[in-house]
Amino acid sequence: MAKFKFYVSTGYVGSKREEVIEVDDHELEGLNEKEIDEYVNKIYYQDWLDNNAEFGFYKVEE
Repeated sequence: MAKFKFYVSTGYVGSKREEVIEVDDHELEGLNEKEIDEYVNKIYYQDWLDNNAEFGFYKVEE
């Protein structure tokens, strides 16, 4: 199993969140380093980030 450490932080004390995620080796077979980074980002990291961070924006009426 390949292991990846995911993290997100705003830079403020206590805001960092980390977790190690395991990916089955067969999912990464035949991929080069760049392709692995793209795959893990698309399939795993974006979902993890959406579930571990609250973010967004809204229009401010003056």
